[in-house]
Amino acid sequence: MPHNNNLSYEFGPYQFDLDKRELKRAGETVSLSRKATEILILLLANANHVVEKEELLREVWPNTFVEEANLAQHVFTLRRALGDERAVPRYIETVTRRGYRFLGTVRVIDADDNHANGAQEAGAAVNERPVVAVLPFINVMGDPELEYLVQGITDNIITNLSRISKLRVMSRSAVVRYKSKQVDPQQAGRDLGAHIVLVGKINSRAGHSLIEVELVDSSTGWLLWGESFDSEEKDLLEVQDVITRQIAVTLKLQLSGDEEKQITARYTENAEAYQSYLEGRHHWSRYTRSGIERAIGHFRNAIELDANYALAYAGIIDCYLRLATNYLPPEDDQPVMEDDSAYQPVPAAGESDPRVKLRFEWDWKGAERELRRANELQTNYPTVPQWYAAYCFSRDILQMHLQQIHTSGNAAIGELVYPQQLFTSTLSPSEDVQVLCATAREQIEIGNYDAGCVMLRNWWTPGEWPNLNGLSSHVAADLLFTTGSLAGSLSSTGRIQKGQKHAEALLSGSVGIFEHLGAKRRAAEARIELALSYYRQGRFSLSRNSLLKILGDLKPEDSELRSLALIRLGVVERHAGHISDSLTRFSDAYPYVQQGGPLLTGRYYHELGTTLEEIALAENRPDFLETTTHHFQRAAYEFIAIGHHRYTAVVENNHGFLLLKLGRFDEAEVRLVRARKLFKEFNDVVRKSQVDDTLARLYIATHRFELADLASQKAVSCLEVNDEDALLAEALTTRGLLFCRLKRFTEARLSLEGAWRIAERCGDSEGAGRALLVLFEEMYNQLNPRERCDVAARTRSLLEHTQTASTRSRLEKCFMLISDEAI
Repeated sequence: MPHNNNLSYEFGPYQFDLDKRELKRAGETVSLSRKATEILILLLANANHVVEKEELLREVWPNTFVEEANLAQHVFTLRRALGDERAVPRYIETVTRRGYRFLGTVRVIDADDNHANGAQEAGAAVNERPVVAVLPFINVMGDPELEYLVQGITDNIITNLSRISKLRVMSRSAVVRYKSKQVDPQQAGRDLGAHIVLVGKINSRAGHSLIEVELVDSSTGWLLWGESFDSEEKDLLEVQDVITRQIAVTLKLQLSGDEEKQITARYTENAEAYQSYLEGRHHWSRYTRSGIERAIGHFRNAIELDANYALAYAGIIDCYLRLATNYLPPEDDQPVMEDDSAYQPVPAAGESDPRVKLRFEWDWKGAERELRRANELQTNYPTVPQWYAAYCFSRDILQMHLQQIHTSGNAAIGELVYPQQLFTSTLSPSEDVQVLCATAREQIEIGNYDAGCVMLRNWWTPGEWPNLNGLSSHVAADLLFTTGSLAGSLSSTGRIQKGQKHAEALLSGSVGIFEHLGAKRRAAEARIELALSYYRQGRFSLSRNSLLKILGDLKPEDSELRSLALIRLGVVERHAGHISDSLTRFSDAYPYVQQGGPLLTGRYYHELGTTLEEIALAENRPDFLETTTHHFQRAAYEFIAIGHHRYTAVVENNHGFLLLKLGRFDEAEVRLVRARKLFKEFNDVVRKSQVDDTLARLYIATHRFELADLASQKAVSCLEVNDEDALLAEALTTRGLLFCRLKRFTEARLSLEGAWRIAERCGDSEGAGRALLVLFEEMYNQLNPRERCDVAARTRSLLEHTQTASTRSRLEKCFMLISDEAI
């Protein structure tokens, strides 16, 4: 700890008085706990240097044994106080397996002589990885016809700059508050903790647009670069590339060859096509049949303006598949009304729905992901004829669906006006499968498993081995990977009974071919899916060990796969009862998550919220409940924005479970009933069974035992014919508890011992221990002394390593009873 208490630190808009142990922002005190304050002092004193976890534990908790999870929790709350949950951390960076580092410039002020100690100014990181903030461009005339492009040029510059490894770029959500404001770039940079600020404005005059940009050093206010562009001379989409290149040149960044290509990567050269695409996404985001049908017209127009526009193809194919498979919320679905504190980004005046921006980010991140996959397999990104073939295939699927339900939909389907050569182009089997796999993966990632099946139906039937005849090794491996992912997803819904073993076989086949081809990253991606299959079966130890090996083998630049593996590992640790380890995994994932975009952020906030929920309930931590609710709301917002209705229902179920545990039964029931309705709509019988199990617990808590019996019976009956053994063990534990409350002890014992055996068989020690714990607590008086000792001993063996405080407390009470009885 620093010895001179006359010092104070300044960083961004914050001032920290070391003598008073007081943090202020703009003159107002920011509340911090004592431990969070001590952590902040250590990080500030060692700005831009890693402070090891061991040092933090030793200094903040001297002569006390404390688990790392406590440190992670206090760092989490400290980040929250600093407003540091952004696309990239502005102040506190997690250094995986080591500790934490305070980023940026920290000015050390000595109160005795009232001057900055330049020797202690931590500015080295500025030269290494400067933080850049691209403020929203100003639509000077407020022209609504120009707003899509004004928004688009800001977003695309942020996107392009984020591809440069030597830069740290503020997220859209971090800068959105400056929308439609004339701001001082130097002050904005200080407020955001950014070293460099880009400001711009667009003025519409007589049919053309004048764009003015300035690049400003926020520490000095100096203009580093500025220029004006006339859209009659330069296309707006070309302007954004010029700006990106000039920023790199001005900051003297040495870019790799791949970065040179990536920062100017565009998916259309046509600004009008781009605007049509954005308008399509705007209507698409209403999640109604009429909105989807209107979106189709805009996507079709974008393709006709630019026949190479892959994102527009992906958009129209997605629309056709959602309509053909009815992957839309029920028309009478009523989302639960949130209170005023709910997560909801508020667009500034003139700004379109921020959900459209989130979906746009999903689209281009997905295109980049498919490009990386193709590059590693030494194949090309799908060509226009391939996209056109996928378009025709999905269009035919919708036409067949409409004929089956005797509905006319020609207006929605429409026709493309296209060059004749695209109609006569013949694809090879490998070309056909490549684009079908890319399309199917997109559908898997947004939860539309039926669409994935219909896109691959000529090559794969669920439960069978895919047709690999005539395919190159690269594409065969890709098909095995895609069908393996889809088989595991279908099995998790109950669509393929005992389908996880089938998924294992498919994914193992893809791993073998990928490794033979030297495609290590694709092999790691397949292994992550394989570990997910193990987890779904309740084989937690195998899943954990697989993910740990993958993380050890991944390269530093594989940030997206690393974050996905860490999120999955955090989930496995939580279900295995290792709550502290789970929180550590999510903390490790945080620096990488935003780089993966909406594919990962929604999952991250949902799973982190679920872990914090367990900590809050187990350890009576009300300070975590607000954070948990915020994470659930943010996850739901992002899932809705990308159209992942299945995960929206998952969040609703978990939020309902939280309210149940808090005793807010009426609110819990509303959310749980809605989640069940959504799962029923999507024919997701396994997740519907999970909701039934939660509803059974709610009905037990409210003494509605007939309803509890009905819900519990439904859950068990469904899960018994699927291979989600960990979920079955939980449902049997709930049913055993119900029988105990009904005094049906013989049936209770059968259910609880069945839960114990199933959980132990699949390696779920925590689940097995919980079942025996309920048996001991609820049937203590029905057990003879020998049986009590036997159950207690087995329970202790299974739960001796639990990290859940409430479980440890229950276990201690169990042994106190045994001890008292012995006396």
